[in-house]
Amino acid sequence: MQDSEVSANRPPNSNFSSAVFLFVMTLGYAVFAVDRSVLSAVLSTMEKSFGASTAMTLFLQSSQFIGVFCFVFVAGHLSDRYGRWPVLTAGVVIFTVFTWMIGFATNYTEAFVFRLISGFGEGIFWPVAMAWVASYFGWRKGLALGIFYVGFDIGSSGGLAIGGLTFAFYHMWQPAFFIAPSIGLLVFAGLPFVRNDRFNAPADERDGLKIRLGREALDLIKKKNVLLLMLFAFFATWASIWQTAFLPLYFNKVAHFSVPYAAFMTIPILASGAFGKVILGGTSDRWKRNRLLLVISIVVISFYAIFFEATNFDVDVLAALGMGFFSGAIFPILQSLIVDTCGAVRAGTALGLTTSAQSLGAIFSATFAAALSSLGVGKAIALNAMIPTVVIIVIALLLVEPRIPKLKVE
Repeated sequence: MQDSEVSANRPPNSNFSSAVFLFVMTLGYAVFAVDRSVLSAVLSTMEKSFGASTAMTLFLQSSQFIGVFCFVFVAGHLSDRYGRWPVLTAGVVIFTVFTWMIGFATNYTEAFVFRLISGFGEGIFWPVAMAWVASYFGWRKGLALGIFYVGFDIGSSGGLAIGGLTFAFYHMWQPAFFIAPSIGLLVFAGLPFVRNDRFNAPADERDGLKIRLGREALDLIKKKNVLLLMLFAFFATWASIWQTAFLPLYFNKVAHFSVPYAAFMTIPILASGAFGKVILGGTSDRWKRNRLLLVISIVVISFYAIFFEATNFDVDVLAALGMGFFSGAIFPILQSLIVDTCGAVRAGTALGLTTSAQSLGAIFSATFAAALSSLGVGKAIALNAMIPTVVIIVIALLLVEPRIPKLKVE
C-alpha cells in the first residue's frame, strides 16, 4: 500500500481517545501561540523599557522565528524516524521554560536570546504535532488540522489578553511572561494520554520504511508540487505573520489605540480566523485543495486592500474580520495538501519542509517590516502584507491536486 493510501484509507477514530488526542495537540498549539502573541501585546512597552529603536523592536519578533527555523525540519524528520511523542515533549518543555525566562530579561540582548531559544522549542513542537494529527485522522485531515489550528487563535487571543491585562494592572511588561507559559503545565498533564498511538511509533516499525536524513527530503523536493507548496508556504506566511506579530503595534501606532485596547482589538480578528480554519479546512476534505487555496488567496488580497485603504472605522473592522477568516484558513489546507502529496508515513519530513519555509517566511516578514520602518509603521506593514499575497495567487495557479484513493468502507 502506498503512503497516500495509508492516509486516505484510515478513518478517524470516533471514540473518546480521538477527542482527547486532538484536544492535547490543540492545547499544545495554543500554548505555542500564547508564547508568541504575549510579546506582541507588550512590544511597544518593551521598546521603551530597553531604549530600543523601532527596527530593533521589530527584529525582536524575528528572533523567535529564527529559532523556529533552526529546528522545524530536523524535528519533523526525527519524529518520522524515532517516534513523535519524545520529540514533541521536548519541544513543549523548551518553549515553556524559555518564555518564562523572558520575564527575567534586563536588556534587549537577553530578551533576544531567550526569545531565540523559546523558538527552538516551538520549531520542535510545530511540525511534529501537525504530522501526528494529519496521520491520525487520515481522510479527515483538513477538518482535524483546521481544529488544531484553532489552538493558535485561542492561544494568540489568550496571549494578547494576558499581555493587555497584566500591563493594565501592573504597568510593566514582565508579569505577562510569568503568567502566559503556565498553561503549558496542562499540556504536560495530557501528554501521557497520547503516547500509545500507532502513529507515534517510528516509521520503520509502522510500515517497514526507513527514513533517511537528507536523502528523504531531497527525494520529496524533487516533486514539483512539493517545491511549489514550500514556496506557497513561504509567501503565505510572509503575507500573514503581521496579523499576530504586528497588528497590536499597528493599532497602537497608526490607529493610536492604547496598549490594552490595541491588544483586545486584535482578538476578534483571530477569532474570525478560528472559524475560517474549521469551516474551510473541513471544506477542503470535500473540494480540491489547490483550487480552494487559489480562491482564498484572491479573497485575502481584496480584504487586505480594503483594510489598509479604508478611512471608515466600521468598514475597516469588517475588512479585518474578513482577512482573519480567510487568511487563517490557508494553513490547514496547505498542510493537508503537502501530506496528500507525500503520504502519511513521511508526514513529519514533509511538514518539516513546509514549516521550514514558513519559518523562513516569518523571519523575512519581520526583517522586511523592520527594513521599511523608515517609511512609517503603517506603510511598512501594508507593503509587507500585499506584496507576497500577489505572489501566492500566481503559485496557487500552478498547484496540483494529487490523486488520493477513496475511503474503503468494509
